[in-house]
Amino acid sequence: MDQTRVKFGRRLKFLREARGLSQQELSFHANLDRSYISDVERGTRNISLENIVKLAAALNVEPYMLFLEDSGLLDRLDISVEELENLIDANPSLRGFIIGYLAEAKLTARLAADSRITKLVKFDDHDRTNKHDLVITYRGKEFTIEIKSLQSATVRACDGRWFTGAEVVAKFQCDASDRRTVLLADGSSVTTTCLRYGDFDIIAVNLFAFEKGWQYGFALNRDLPHSTYRKYPAEVQKLLIKSLVPISHPLQPPFTDDLFRLLDVLYRERYP
Repeated sequence: MDQTRVKFGRRLKFLREARGLSQQELSFHANLDRSYISDVERGTRNISLENIVKLAAALNVEPYMLFLEDSGLLDRLDISVEELENLIDANPSLRGFIIGYLAEAKLTARLAADSRITKLVKFDDHDRTNKHDLVITYRGKEFTIEIKSLQSATVRACDGRWFTGAEVVAKFQCDASDRRTVLLADGSSVTTTCLRYGDFDIIAVNLFAFEKGWQYGFALNRDLPHSTYRKYPAEVQKLLIKSLVPISHPLQPPFTDDLFRLLDVLYRERYP
């Protein structure tokens, strides 16, 4: 028996049953004989392109969905690629949420595959005790990385306000997701969403919104701008990182695309 026909028939049966249709009901909606549909599902009959289109329309899917052996998440959600694309395009917050998780996954995979990194620990996103996403071991020592993404709505042509000689600029949100009381380096405490200097070693900013693919800008924690929130005293502002941080393309200081150059800087300082 032709395996291509068998796989197609198995897929047709799966989609039909997922929609709660009997063969008779599908035959009515597709205007095809029930015995014909039965033969196709068992893989004993060839099917024309015209009838594939009829069956897809009756099942309310795109024709290509009939050729997928298993579309996994799409099947579980009962949604087509086009429907998912339309949903993401229509909801910027959802798109940003997905890109944020993808950026973290892409960078984690990239570092895990790099022979210079001998160990990598990914923390649970709901673990509020850690204000960094990754701990990597480089040259036998541990360093922490916090991963953020550009806010696509802030991307605009460079006007010289933040950087000179750049093509485009944007901002990324560099704060915690929760408001909490934190102890500062001077012994005082403050309730804030701001991250502190020292919460992590290096920031990794996903540049996807610059339409540069999965590229990243890296900067040392200590080189990020401090908070200017007016309700904080000046001495407290200097201990907290600014919530919205500007970044440019091409990258300009304090950002670089060379993570390992920054790791070497920290290594030399800490382990002379």
